[in-house]
Amino acid sequence: MIARIPLRLRLALAFTVAMAVLLGGAALLLRVNLASDLDSSIDRSLRARADDVAALVQSTGPGLSETGRPRLSETEDGFAQVIAPDGQVVDSTAAAGGAPALSQAQVRAALDAPLLLTVDEVADLDDGARVLARATPLRDGEVVVVVGASLEERDEAVAQLTGLLMLGGPIALAVAGALGYLLAAAALRPVERMQRQAAEISGGEPGARLPLPPARDELRRLGETLNRMLERVDAAMDRERAFVADASHELRTPLAIMKTEIELALSRDRSHDELHSALRSTGEETDRLERLAEDLLVIARADRGRLPVRPEPLDARELLEG
Repeated sequence: MIARIPLRLRLALAFTVAMAVLLGGAALLLRVNLASDLDSSIDRSLRARADDVAALVQSTGPGLSETGRPRLSETEDGFAQVIAPDGQVVDSTAAAGGAPALSQAQVRAALDAPLLLTVDEVADLDDGARVLARATPLRDGEVVVVVGASLEERDEAVAQLTGLLMLGGPIALAVAGALGYLLAAAALRPVERMQRQAAEISGGEPGARLPLPPARDELRRLGETLNRMLERVDAAMDRERAFVADASHELRTPLAIMKTEIELALSRDRSHDELHSALRSTGEETDRLERLAEDLLVIARADRGRLPVRPEPLDARELLEG
């Protein structure tokens, strides 16, 4: 099925497929890098926010203020919590709600080492959040400071980039396919010129050759090979013409002799001996014609590879000594 597709179209399709793989890989890499850069930026901001909250907790204590309002300040797209080692929320911003953002196991892990993770749902943050939790020492123990940032803007940025890539990718592939087709057509143009010239070459135009492209590439080497083949064909035709001329000359001589003998025999009354001599001469020329015809048949069969070979024993000593 593929072999029936024109060569230039196959080249254009191959170029398009290669571009699709490259563009797909580049788009995937770009999307992953953007998401990674945004995550790194969020992580840096979380570390700075965690430092601020830890400093506040260490200076004022972990509990709520006397008014019952949380002391942790709100951020536009984040939250903060202070969680006791037993999992109870000591202080929290409104965005985080009253429920702990971490499970008891995660709280215990944060007490041992800083914990950075992504959670699916935290109170009012429906798009998930990036959360950093770390232990903060106090005079009478330690608490876990939890800060988080919404992933809404990050996901929107990645989604916008994905949409642009999905929109621009097919357009880029269409342009690449058209360029590939034009490049293939330009690359095969010398082949078309050689094809047109080859269609015009006939046996009556000896010395005609195919045009060669200027570039020293595979197409030029192909043209040079075909031109050498044409030279061999011309040489073979020259030998054939010479052979035909020689054969015509060899055939004309006995025919002329036979015609002369017959005309002389018919020009006037001849004796029996004269007619017998004329017939014997005509028979000799007929034998000569027969040998010529057999030789031509042998040559024709040899050219077609149909010459019968009959092996016979031969005395090599006698042949070499002779």
